[in-house]
Amino acid sequence: MPKLVAEKIELSGLLDRSALQGLLDQAAAQAIAQSQALAVLTLDVDHFKDYQDDQGLAQAEAALLSLAKFLQTQLPAGASLAHLGADSFVAVLPGQDITAALASAESLREAVALELSSLASPTPLTISLGVAASPTGGNWSARGLLSLADTRMTFAKKRLLPHHNHSWAGNLPSDWYARMDIEPGFWPSV
Repeated sequence: MPKLVAEKIELSGLLDRSALQGLLDQAAAQAIAQSQALAVLTLDVDHFKDYQDDQGLAQAEAALLSLAKFLQTQLPAGASLAHLGADSFVAVLPGQDITAALASAESLREAVALELSSLASPTPLTISLGVAASPTGGNWSARGLLSLADTRMTFAKKRLLPHHNHSWAGNLPSDWYARMDIEPGFWPSV
């Protein structure tokens, strides 16, 4: 599979939001053309605002930069990482179906919890992830894939107890699909 190309932000070396969309569109077109799977992980740092309030902005920015570098070392070969702003990231995983993507998310979640446990903070930093993978066939979009991953992350943080340190690739309540303009049951879940 050819390497996907996108511009990078000079400051952090990560893709930004607009570069992510271009990469994701390119990866989706490639996956559809080659009948390959494509997965997306959205992740958010749990309790980051509390950490920033406790440790200060400079320490919070240093922790986020350190996390970004660590995430890049933990992603599978061929994956790309984007920083959406604040404490939110997206990973694009070409060639991974929902089962492989959930395994990658769980591995990432555990590695980050261990890595961030060394930070001096009253509330330990962890990550919550939403996982989505392309359905079979070519009748899907990069926008739908990203939207589903993001919504699954939001669901994990708002509905699963405790409200942090989860990877979610499961079904959502039926009314959540309508908000995304996605047909329930169309996208794979675990």
